[in-house]
Amino acid sequence: MRSTPRPHAELTATLAAALSALGLGVRRNLANWPILMGRALFYLVIMAVLSALWDKVAGQNLPGTLANVLPPGGLTLYVGATEWIMLSIAAIHLRLEDDIRFGHLEPQLLRPKPYLLQRIAEAMGDTLARLLGIAVAALVALALSGRSAPPAIAFAYVAVLGVFGGAVGVLLYTLVGLSAFWVRRVLPPYLIMQKSMFILGGLFAPISLYPDWLYQAARLTPFAANTFIAGNQMIAPSAAGFVAGLASQLVWIGIIAILIALVWRAAIAKILREGA
Repeated sequence: MRSTPRPHAELTATLAAALSALGLGVRRNLANWPILMGRALFYLVIMAVLSALWDKVAGQNLPGTLANVLPPGGLTLYVGATEWIMLSIAAIHLRLEDDIRFGHLEPQLLRPKPYLLQRIAEAMGDTLARLLGIAVAALVALALSGRSAPPAIAFAYVAVLGVFGGAVGVLLYTLVGLSAFWVRRVLPPYLIMQKSMFILGGLFAPISLYPDWLYQAARLTPFAANTFIAGNQMIAPSAAGFVAGLASQLVWIGIIAILIALVWRAAIAKILREGA
C-alpha cells in the first residue's frame, strides 16, 4: 500500500490550518457583534452624508456633471458598494507591524504553521465577517430608503466581486505591513496605499468618469480590482463585465501574492543577516 507523499501531506495540513485561521477570523468578528454593529452604523452614517451630497448634485441637473452621465441614484449605489468593501478590509498591516516591531515574529517562525499565510487567512476571515455585517445593514437601508434598486443579478455580481475585491485589499495591506521590516512604522506607506485606493480605485466616483489618460492608468492597477470593478456592477450590471472583472481580480491576487512572497523572502533574509 502506497503512503501519501510527504509534500502532499504538508500542503494539506497547511491549507487546513489556513482554513482554520479564516474560520477563526469570521467567528471572532461575529462574536464581537457590538463592534460589527458599530462598523455597520458608521457605514450608514457615511452613506447618509454622501447620498445627500450626490442627490443634491443630481438635482441641479447641471451640464457636465455626474447627473448627466449616470442613471438616477446610480452614484449613490456605486459609492455604497465601494464603501462597503473599503470599510470591511481588515487592518492586517497593524498586526504585522506589531509583530515585527515588538519581537513577536521570531517565536512564530519556529512553529510548523506558515506565519504569514496564517495572518492573511485570519485577516480574510475578519474581512468576510465585516462584509456580511455591513451588507445586511446596507440592504436594509436601501429597502427602507425607497430608492430604486438595480436588478437582483447585480447584487449577486457585487457580492462575488466584493469578496474578491476585499481579498485584493487584504493583500495590498499585507504589503504595507511587511514594509515594517524596513521603515518600522507603517503609517507613511499606509497613507500612500490608502489614498491610491481612494483615487485609482474610484472610491467616491467611477474611474470611468475620469479623463481618459487617468482612467486608462487607473484600470491597469490593482486598486481598480479592489473597489471599482464591484461598484461598477451597481451601475451597469452585465455578465460579460462580471466575468472580465473577476478575471482581473484573480490575476491581481496572483500577482500581489507573488510580490508578497518575494518581499517576505527578502525580509526573512534580512532577519537572518541583521536580526529583527
